Amino acid sequence: METWYHQTVSKLYRFTYALLQNREEAEDITQETYFRCLKKDTGSYPPYPYLKQVARHLIYDRYRHWKIASSQNEALSVSENVSTTEENWIARALVEELMNKLSTQHRQVLELRIIEGYTRKETAERMERSEDAIRGLQYRALQALRDLYHAIEENGGN
Repeated sequence: METWYHQTVSKLYRFTYALLQNREEAEDITQETYFRCLKKDTGSYPPYPYLKQVARHLIYDRYRHWKIASSQNEALSVSENVSTTEENWIARALVEELMNKLSTQHRQVLELRIIEGYTRKETAERMERSEDAIRGLQYRALQALRDLYHAIEENGGN
């Protein structure tokens, strides 16, 4: 058990910290993840992707509960703004995670075209390619991003 823990704890903590950007909450989620996985007592220790899935669900649950508590304590308009901010933050964290899994060329074309807002011509100049090549590369990059998203959905968040 100790070997399994040492092999997974630092990766899991980095994952939770990347999503939460808060040391104390990342430590809490990491600890709760191991507690829940060990509480099941299946006779074997779950692999890292399963731990990551449990941690992601714990983070979602925490924000859902926070949203409910906020709506009870604050005016409706304020809680709507907070909930929209949370949803945007979670979505942005997921997109960043998926973007990091793309090839360098795919990531670069999406960053230039979509995130930074460059035209196809400007992107082509920066990447030293033709405009048609950029159009095709952007299409394939979006396809790859969509495939990664669907793979995560099918695997339950792994």
